[in-house]
Amino acid sequence: MSFADIQWFYIFTSFVIGGVIGAWLYKALHTNTVPSTQMHPALTGNELELNQVRGNLNSHFSRTASNLASLSQQLKNLEEQIASDANLLCSDESIIQCLTNQHSDQAMLSNQNPPKDYASNKNGGTLTSKEYQQPKFDPPRDYVSGKAGGTLAEDFGLKPEAFAPISKKQ
Repeated sequence: MSFADIQWFYIFTSFVIGGVIGAWLYKALHTNTVPSTQMHPALTGNELELNQVRGNLNSHFSRTASNLASLSQQLKNLEEQIASDANLLCSDESIIQCLTNQHSDQAMLSNQNPPKDYASNKNGGTLTSKEYQQPKFDPPRDYVSGKAGGTLAEDFGLKPEAFAPISKKQ
């Protein structure tokens, strides 16, 4: 065997070994694609089911709102019918007031006062009164100037002897 034949042998062997290693790496790195392709139909099915549930939920709330509006209107009509029948057929004034809820509505409205801060009287409410002043607060201790510095002072927590020069004992 000549030197040129040995070189071709090494080149061919390297090519075959590289192909085997490349095929093995390809298979090892692409094993995750198979489950993802299998999961795609399941994911699509779940999305369709979720959209169907959302649609059903929307239609349920739409029907519920419609039924509540209808029930409210029927209740209003029933109250009006009872009030008109009570005015026509009943002679006792207390029963008429009880059935028509006139006294309870008026009592409820008369018991409600506007908030004190915005009361519309001649002195004004708390926020509109000229006598009202914002309470005074002391500044935080951290920013107090004077002898006793706050926690942001340079000497906070240090004893005065800490600033004294150190004398060397001989």
